[in-house]
Amino acid sequence: MGQTTGTFVASHSPVSSVSSDIPSNVSLATANATQLPEFSLEDDASVVTLAAAHLDPSPSDLVDVPAVPNAAVIQFDLMSAVSQGLAENPDLIALRQNENVGRGVLGVAQTYPFNPFVQVRATPYQDAPNAGVGTTYHYVLLMQRIELAHQQRYREQNAASSLNQIRWSIHAAELQNVGQSARLYLTALYQHDLLELARTAHEYNLLIKNTLEKQLDAGQASGADVEIARIDAQATAQQVRLADANFKTAVRDLKRQLGLSPETDFALTDSLSKLKWQMPHLISDGGVQPCQMEDPELISHWAASRPDVLAALADVDAARANLNLASAAKIPDMQVGPYYQRSRDQTTYVGLQAQMDIPVFNTGAPLERQRVAELHQRTTAWQQLFRRANLEAEAAWQRYRLAYDSLHASGLDDPGQTPAALQGLERQFQAGEVDITRVVQARNSILQNQRIRLDLYNELAQATADVIISIGLPIENVVR
Repeated sequence: MGQTTGTFVASHSPVSSVSSDIPSNVSLATANATQLPEFSLEDDASVVTLAAAHLDPSPSDLVDVPAVPNAAVIQFDLMSAVSQGLAENPDLIALRQNENVGRGVLGVAQTYPFNPFVQVRATPYQDAPNAGVGTTYHYVLLMQRIELAHQQRYREQNAASSLNQIRWSIHAAELQNVGQSARLYLTALYQHDLLELARTAHEYNLLIKNTLEKQLDAGQASGADVEIARIDAQATAQQVRLADANFKTAVRDLKRQLGLSPETDFALTDSLSKLKWQMPHLISDGGVQPCQMEDPELISHWAASRPDVLAALADVDAARANLNLASAAKIPDMQVGPYYQRSRDQTTYVGLQAQMDIPVFNTGAPLERQRVAELHQRTTAWQQLFRRANLEAEAAWQRYRLAYDSLHASGLDDPGQTPAALQGLERQFQAGEVDITRVVQARNSILQNQRIRLDLYNELAQATADVIISIGLPIENVVR
């Protein structure tokens, strides 16, 4: 959960922390500018300068990016973005309110319906010619309904199971939120790296164009080569604009996931290549030694522990409680209580009165059959969800392992050394030993190699989100 070094925002200007009222899982920093960096090579020693080339592009060569006013920038690393999504996502906030409703339902079910009713009748005006004073006919009846089949226990079981189902549904939504937040955050990092790669390609094309234009003036290059270089520069300029739009779209989607306004100044402090990716080690039930997720039974255990599967299992328990309640309802309730009566002939009666329904036509069997069908339906839904969870977990694990192995087998998990690779060709170009075509080919090969590297990291990032969602692994077990 620690902070990862390395920060990039919408500009390359330094940032310094300031105090704010933002929650502790994010930090504030002030930036001198939040606009996209200009294409300058003097401040970046890692960019290759070709012989006799001075970057002085015309206004039409530059990619116009609107500047954003100076403002406080909210910085997020991967873990703080996940925490922000859990705390501020609108859907989660609304869903969590269901738990209070479930608690209320459980409280109602735990309250025994002790509500006796009283019935009083008095007839002071009656025909009693031989009766004296105080011979008014009256009676008092106090009765209480008694559940002979203990229906309350089944109502409590149903309410408790429903509350468990609500809670597991909330946990399932939180797990989905964690996976989606991680996916969108890592996608934004990927789009940022693609934008930087597009800028690098555009800078190289501008260098080549300007170099060839100067060589054309000196009679050392052909007009066709210059025109081709200009077309390449225009094409990469459009690629920069497209990459910038894709990056802004990815950041906007991430802001919506985190419950932030689109106008919020936002900075990502991680990089795909600087995150620590690892092969998860899990401990099986009852085991003491960590083991790789190679055993299908271990994957099945984790799939069975997924919140959505447990929510479906709680739904089965609720349906079973409903069935028991329907079976108990076949035994009619009894109403019983004391009875007091004073007749008009001054006779006093004290005793008990009881009554109950006689199930003649409605014996409760139709409702019981309905509950049996509901239980079967909920059980089937749980079994099929568990089966689907197993398939999803196995597929997610296979995808992550393949992406992890592919990245490390490619040897591209370390940052590419583009300047070092081009230094030799640059010196040869300066000496006139190679033409510009060799430099262009080498540059394109290296840029393509970097694009493959970014694609491998992006595949690993998307596989990470699948592992989190499908298996339910903690995010820190996969990436830090």
